[in-house]
Amino acid sequence: MTLAHQIQADGTVYTVVDDFTSVYRALITGSVTDEILSGPFAGTVVVRVDNSDLTVKVIPNGFFAIAGYVEKAFPKLALTGQTVHIAVSAAGCQDQTITVTIPAGTSIFPVPPLSVAVRRNPITIQGRVVANTASRLPISGANVATVDNPTGPPAPHAIALRSPISLPHAPGATAQEITMTVFGSAVLNSSASSGATVLNLSNVAGLAANSVLQLASGVLTEYTIVSSVGPGAGDVSIRDPLNSTFPSASTTVQFMNPGAVGTVVSLSADAATGDGILSTSDRLNNTIEIDPGTPNVEYRDVGVVTDASGYYGIRGVGRFQELFFEASHVGFTSVTVDWFVEYDNAVNVVDFRL
Repeated sequence: MTLAHQIQADGTVYTVVDDFTSVYRALITGSVTDEILSGPFAGTVVVRVDNSDLTVKVIPNGFFAIAGYVEKAFPKLALTGQTVHIAVSAAGCQDQTITVTIPAGTSIFPVPPLSVAVRRNPITIQGRVVANTASRLPISGANVATVDNPTGPPAPHAIALRSPISLPHAPGATAQEITMTVFGSAVLNSSASSGATVLNLSNVAGLAANSVLQLASGVLTEYTIVSSVGPGAGDVSIRDPLNSTFPSASTTVQFMNPGAVGTVVSLSADAATGDGILSTSDRLNNTIEIDPGTPNVEYRDVGVVTDASGYYGIRGVGRFQELFFEASHVGFTSVTVDWFVEYDNAVNVVDFRL
């Protein structure tokens, strides 16, 4: 509170006491960093807030300040904590929204600085596996998987999946190898498109909520969880939309029971919907179970397989700057390729000659 002073107006003298002195200042500061490179983000960054009484200034390399008059932006701060929702967009990265809580009675600004690590948009790794001969004949059924750096295994480990995950999983969540046994099968009465949440099957005997289905067409496999059966004949509602399209003419649906558990690891970093690479504390192979015993449980196969023309594809590649890919097939010498992921290109081509 300032000192009292007098003013004269219309022949009358008034004693005035100013309640407060308001200062326009930085209230929240921070920086946007590159998750992979662990440094300032060099591209275009846009920062927005949900409070119209605050303004945002962004300077090169992702540094930003959110400024305003405390008394106007947070009129109840003396008694009640306030929240600010900050949306961050960066070129070639996934949008993020973070929430900053300013405790009641806060008088020192700016609050402790933020560091927002933005995640690159996932890309696709695809290519072809051929024989290392003059004719370059395609190799069908070759396995392509991520492996550890041959000169020094990293921690964490990168695990490529045949189909991207459908749900988010927190860091530290369990992932484990799992043996699946078949207890029934069916075919699709009609094709199931990517994004479908209802399948129409030739047989639903034994199926119920939480049953596990495996859809397979050629080299493509995807697991899904039943949420309900019916009401129409052969109708099965599934928990998550399909990642891929499965034609009725070539797709087999198997009813699966999860069984014996193999290697058990934990996720070294969170996994987001659509990720096709997991960051784990140790290596995993074959079929895996993510978040077992929770509502977010998922099943995925590790690695991909080449089709009749030798082509393969790994979708949802992200989180790593460098990956090692190995192509292998019985009767051929395996080949490992060291690849620095080009996130500026939606598709990276990695070919193999065995």
